[in-house]
Amino acid sequence: MPLATVRQVPLFAWPPGWPLMWRTTSTRSTQFGYFDQILDRPVWKGSKVLDFGGNVGGFLAGAGDSVDHDDYWCVDVNRNALKLGSSEFPRAHFVHYDRYSSEYNPSGTRYLPVPDCGVRFDIILAFSVFTHVDRSELLDLVAQLQDMLAPRGVLAFTFCEARYDRSLSDPALPAGSDVRKNLEWYRVKNSARDIDELVERACRAKWCVLIDEDLYTEPGPELSHQERRGKPWESYCSYFAVEYMAMLFPDAKVVAPVIPEWQHCCVLRKRGRLSIAQTVTEAER
Repeated sequence: MPLATVRQVPLFAWPPGWPLMWRTTSTRSTQFGYFDQILDRPVWKGSKVLDFGGNVGGFLAGAGDSVDHDDYWCVDVNRNALKLGSSEFPRAHFVHYDRYSSEYNPSGTRYLPVPDCGVRFDIILAFSVFTHVDRSELLDLVAQLQDMLAPRGVLAFTFCEARYDRSLSDPALPAGSDVRKNLEWYRVKNSARDIDELVERACRAKWCVLIDEDLYTEPGPELSHQERRGKPWESYCSYFAVEYMAMLFPDAKVVAPVIPEWQHCCVLRKRGRLSIAQTVTEAER
């Protein structure tokens, strides 16, 4: 079933003049339909669910009565979003994760570990979360989340592919990649020719980071939020080639976007894990 047929339930809409820290609150409610299809209709009732980076809990808005709110945890760096979510879904658990992110939590603490919720989760989800971190932070956070899984648990997270044409998922969208969309959206200094060249560079890279209008292809860990002090509320987007993501996580199932979304998904089970250095070394061979 295409995700377009899933009912979308608007939660909040912020006027353009509102502060950036409030406008990072999400109105998306299609996450449940996306992951329900990606995970082949799992048994949600009775499952302990962690929505990592779940913002206001839009997952629950789309889930209806398919998920027990008492069994749902939302962990996010955005304290304002969590307050809104807890008022909308009072039986669910909303946990603040005060980790530094120039884009979403510029007053946060660097290298803060994922909060221990005192639960082993059957399903851990992250929609459009690791699309805003570099490779080193991706590997670190995924490893921490895998450690929070129940013995038969599953982790599913989305990522963006620099070569993917978003109009393939939704014909209503302009043709072109998410890289092009962001470069044109934030365009101040780049010419049309500059944008074409940057898009081509992104397509050739195994992975890259786009910060406002500046593209960094296959950078070192110095570009991590935990190493770099960025401009508060800047745009920070990362892109990984499908084949490179499969190399970083060789035990994962990498799934194509679910229409009308344009993000791919990586699905992992609980396992003994390699160190970050070992994972990167094996992927670079």
